[in-house]
Amino acid sequence: MPERDLLKTGIKGLDALLLGGIPRGNIILAEGSPGTGKTTLGLEFVYRGITEFDEPGMIVLFEVSPDKLVRDAATFGWDLRVLEQQRKLKIIFTTRQVFGQEIQQADSLLLAAAMEMGAQRMFIDGLRWSALDTGGRAEAFHVLGEGFHREDLTALFAVDHPSGEPWLDQRAEEFVADTVLHLGIERNQRAVTRSIEVVKSRGQDYKMGIHSFRIVDGQGIDVYSRVQMPRGIEREQAAAYDPTTRISTGVPGLDELVNGGYFVGSATVVAGISGVGKSVMGLQYLAEGARRGERGLMITLDEPPAQVLRNASAVGIDFQAHIDGGLIRFWYEPPQEIEIDRHFNQIEDIVRTFKPRRAVIDSLSTYGTNLGPAGRIFRDFFHALVVLMKEYQVTAIYNHENPELLGMSSMMGDFTISSLMDNIILLNWVELGDTLRLGINVAKLRANPTPRVTRECEVVDGEGMRILPRPIASARSQLPFGAYRGLISRAPTRQPAPVPDENEEG
Repeated sequence: MPERDLLKTGIKGLDALLLGGIPRGNIILAEGSPGTGKTTLGLEFVYRGITEFDEPGMIVLFEVSPDKLVRDAATFGWDLRVLEQQRKLKIIFTTRQVFGQEIQQADSLLLAAAMEMGAQRMFIDGLRWSALDTGGRAEAFHVLGEGFHREDLTALFAVDHPSGEPWLDQRAEEFVADTVLHLGIERNQRAVTRSIEVVKSRGQDYKMGIHSFRIVDGQGIDVYSRVQMPRGIEREQAAAYDPTTRISTGVPGLDELVNGGYFVGSATVVAGISGVGKSVMGLQYLAEGARRGERGLMITLDEPPAQVLRNASAVGIDFQAHIDGGLIRFWYEPPQEIEIDRHFNQIEDIVRTFKPRRAVIDSLSTYGTNLGPAGRIFRDFFHALVVLMKEYQVTAIYNHENPELLGMSSMMGDFTISSLMDNIILLNWVELGDTLRLGINVAKLRANPTPRVTRECEVVDGEGMRILPRPIASARSQLPFGAYRGLISRAPTRQPAPVPDENEEG
């Protein structure tokens, strides 16, 4: 099968949606309501062609003056005047009527100018069809396309859809065009996200669905594949396949409860109400990895890095040297108005480039608050995150705040993700007398036996968390956890004293 001649747009993330680019010579429509980024898309399409692929280009304007276009391009670091001086770019400011008449002429001066400069890309901004509608819109657009095809030009048209809903008002040009990109603005309560969808593209496969993008000062457009999209068979079938290597938890006494440590590439959720030590466990887990020369990543939505460093210092962990040495990385993003496609894309880049062996995500409940724990968006994001970590064989811990103070009626509350987890560790308070004591239970340990015995643990200033031995001999004469039953429930009760066997000798 002959190799396709694909024209790369050069726009970050867009060629990935198009599986490499757009078939050369396609007529492209970029449609959407005002403010969705159509002009920026077309401008960058031409600019990247010139600067990255040595493909001269032409821009046709009807409303925006060339001076304003040059000014706006400069905010992205694009110097259009220099490209004009190098005769690699030509900007034409005209009317729609003149353009409509000119483009249909066999001896078109516009196409002659494009041929003379060797233009391979053209962007027409804000074309309206009244100027071309002499024989019907479809016919006018077909004639327009034939002119570009003769000169081997790949042309992109920016077309306004005032309603922002092109499927409610399908136009003839959408059927004639080879590639149709719909740009929109997605509203989520008071927040907004720009979106892009490849509606069709003849001659190629592409990634379907609504994806998101940003317009970034100093860069241009940055497109992010939707988080729900499958990333390939290698990732979707990735698993914790090493049956022998164990990743130490870093918490004294916990390795014993999890059969020597976690499997490589496994996913562990630590669930419990705020204040039980989930973050402390995560910090000790990363510190243990750094001690062994393993890279560790902490993704946090709850606390900025400076606060995490302070908390680590309180339990005797100095991360700064490990950060300076490249073993530890903290990545924080405020959760307000989080754009989940972009957020996941950033995590993917960090995992691919930093290559951590351990990761802590703090916390799932914050994601759920912003995305909705019972909705598909959260579950799809979490599934994508788990399989990403497994593909790169990152052994990950996910902290989750279970809102129940004493006892647990469910391990994950509204979060229906238990089936995705390899291991589940429960932390909760146990009220005995007038004291809250901390209990830990390994509720799930996939492919491993576990006793599911509730053990007592404590967090000590300057030392961190540790699992206490069993039975415990306390200086305060407190009975050990083994003297009670129903510790995870809301009503722990004393175990009855063992009854001596009358037949037993002695």
